[in-house]
Amino acid sequence: MERREWMKVMALSLGGSLALPESVFAQMAAPLDVAKLKFFSEPQRKLVGVISETIIPRTDTPGAIDAGVPGWIELIVQDCFNEADQKLITDGLTAIESLSATAFQKPFAELSTEQRIKLLTALEQESKKENGGQGSFIRKFKDLTKFTYASSEEGATKAFDFQLVPGRWEPAMPLKPGQKAYPI
Repeated sequence: MERREWMKVMALSLGGSLALPESVFAQMAAPLDVAKLKFFSEPQRKLVGVISETIIPRTDTPGAIDAGVPGWIELIVQDCFNEADQKLITDGLTAIESLSATAFQKPFAELSTEQRIKLLTALEQESKKENGGQGSFIRKFKDLTKFTYASSEEGATKAFDFQLVPGRWEPAMPLKPGQKAYPI
């Protein structure tokens, strides 16, 4: 990787955390007020739930829906994304439904888990052909899903080992078999 590419990646990584207003981080500690969610239509809202649950399914830990990920995604897209990024998300949702209809002759929500994973994987592989997937719908959606999940109480405390003050920072801390990683 060249120095310029590395600098771009680092700027995007840091910029992503700085681009979200501080109020979003403060809001994540409060219960989500669903009355404030006005960006997605009801079918889009359901699709966001199915996609996020496909990315982080319920296992022995809570899934994306258990952690409230779909609502937080909508709030962030609604309040923090510019029009171009909002359009990227809504166009991506439309594209997923279209791809599902073409490949499987049914809506994405009616696909089996294996079919949903296959479709999302194909979408991600296709997006990597252009600019390494940076700025693509699937990349943004997965990043939003991971961020909101790890920031939720359910995700941070039940899927990860959240400790308010975990102790001394060790960059290569060994984990014991079965030990959960820290969320942040």
